[in-house]
Amino acid sequence: MFCHYYFWFMSEFMFILDLKLCSKSGRSCMLYPVVLRGRSSLLGPKFKMNVIQKLASLQEISKAQLSVIFSCNTNTKYLILDPRIIRPLERVCGVKWLKGNGVEKIFKLEAVAPNFNDNAVFYMILAETGTFKKAVDQIRAQIDIETCVANKFHIVVVPTCITTFEDELESLGLLDDIVTLHSFIWMPLYLDNSILSLEIPNIFGTLFVYENFYFLSSLSRTFWYLTLVIGKPKLFLALGQNSKAFLTQYELFCKEKGDSDRVSSDFGAVVVIDRSSDYPAALLTPGTYTALLSEVYTVKTGLCESLSTGNEKYDEKFNPIVQKQSVKFCLDSRQDTVYADIKNRYFTEVTSVLSDLTKQLKSEKTNSKDMALDEMKHYVKTKLGDVKARKKYITNHLMAAESIINTLGNRYEKQKIVEQNIIKNSEKSTSFSFLDEILVTENDRYVSLRLFCLMGLLYRLNENEIRKFWAKYLNHFGYKCGIAFNNLINMGFISDTSTTSSSNFQSKLKIPSFTSSNFYTRAKNLKLVPADPDSVNLKHPTCASYVYGGTYAPLISQIASLILSSTPLSEIQAKLEELGPLEIRNDRGYPLQTRSILICMIGGITYAEIAACNLIETLTGASIVVLSDRIINGNDLMRDILEYPK
Repeated sequence: MFCHYYFWFMSEFMFILDLKLCSKSGRSCMLYPVVLRGRSSLLGPKFKMNVIQKLASLQEISKAQLSVIFSCNTNTKYLILDPRIIRPLERVCGVKWLKGNGVEKIFKLEAVAPNFNDNAVFYMILAETGTFKKAVDQIRAQIDIETCVANKFHIVVVPTCITTFEDELESLGLLDDIVTLHSFIWMPLYLDNSILSLEIPNIFGTLFVYENFYFLSSLSRTFWYLTLVIGKPKLFLALGQNSKAFLTQYELFCKEKGDSDRVSSDFGAVVVIDRSSDYPAALLTPGTYTALLSEVYTVKTGLCESLSTGNEKYDEKFNPIVQKQSVKFCLDSRQDTVYADIKNRYFTEVTSVLSDLTKQLKSEKTNSKDMALDEMKHYVKTKLGDVKARKKYITNHLMAAESIINTLGNRYEKQKIVEQNIIKNSEKSTSFSFLDEILVTENDRYVSLRLFCLMGLLYRLNENEIRKFWAKYLNHFGYKCGIAFNNLINMGFISDTSTTSSSNFQSKLKIPSFTSSNFYTRAKNLKLVPADPDSVNLKHPTCASYVYGGTYAPLISQIASLILSSTPLSEIQAKLEELGPLEIRNDRGYPLQTRSILICMIGGITYAEIAACNLIETLTGASIVVLSDRIINGNDLMRDILEYPK
């Protein structure tokens, strides 16, 4: 589908760059109302605006918590930041606020520390052993324990301190008197309409890959703070081991610290789901515009950014390097009206919308030439600024869409067919042939491993198939990736071939619950797999599976549909209980009195799943807000599987 639009993009893109109505200008800071067009409506009609305002103002709580930490030392401060924290911290508080709280200078955490002089020093880092050690080594290099000033050095750990951090400082004689540890997790960041994210990158790897649960309490505590603002819903549904533990810890916080004093909640229900309950939704190749953006570009904290990396035409294995357009724009429909209209559309529809918008700009350019002087003055005063903004937005999306075509166009259609076959458990040999092909042609350790994981979930892979692929993978990408094999076994993507012989392999397979023989029965009950993907209307969709081209409907959208349609809880329980540990707590709140749902995904949520929930909103007239520790794609999960624990 991609190659047919290449020449159109080039002609329209050249027009945008040459448009004389719009001069080069800085970033617009105007706020635009959300455009609600057809199925792209994001807010249910009954969702009160004050709820949106509450969610957008959550960072005032984060500021208050951070201010308490900074008040531990009233002197002027140096703030040294883990680079991965900088962008989310910008959403929490700006430089002006930091200056107002005594921060004199801000530095990135690098190999060499700045000279601290007599200033108080606050490190803010992610809860990772390697990063913590770097901060401690920098502190030790600049102090004399015998003469060090007390209360000078502070380490703020996001989202929470690990016990080994205290043990390390204590063994070095630094704890409390010289270095003070703080735990800090900001409130969920309101990235866009109906999207809340904590933007903490190491939750999935910690919880699902290495099964360390020390972050779960921080997530529960943050959710408890959130319910003090929005009220405690009367219906809770938790699917997955971590989600059940999350709900249990939340109830403990309510018991120990108290509930919200609000009589009613802004949300009728809360649905908490483990990422592991629906891996296919993260592994499949999406088809909606924003989801494809996150596949091609780096998208962090709602910012799509890619800067030029040089003019290299080939990688280290002499494969052609696809050149991407350099872009930088926020995925925020409150500011970008063009993005508001196209973000949840299937990609082939995006090209049509951008074409129409470009024609409108051409028409305005032509009409402006025939204006009288008074008309021109009025035009410049009232409309020219909006035209400049629209020109900038359209240019950004044209460049991004062209990069999507160039990057994915050579394999998108074929991969879509292969993924449909995998979901249907058919054409296994064809799927392996395609996997071998992209293993070589893409030279991307995430893309090939991602497809293999999808095959491991839904095919019954035997020992020979697993070992054959893994030998090719290690030969191609190096034996440093060997750690991933055990991770895949522990997570249930593949079986443990070291303890299984070929004669009794099938009897000893460790098949995750998602791939048991009853999967297709449950998929049919939940309507996860459409009977005829080609019949799904991608232009005016009525099925959530459109986000994957009709291949698969995300689990969270189907659960939301069941709740919003007042399906009996006993029937919902029967449909979901075989997917994993399930708990439903109903305090006389069902059927929903407030047709709004808060969906919490532990381990990351994709833009495709968000788009599916937006469609359910439009179809049902309800409101769905999604909350997760970060917004991901399948490659992010593969990165966590391939990395060593930190």
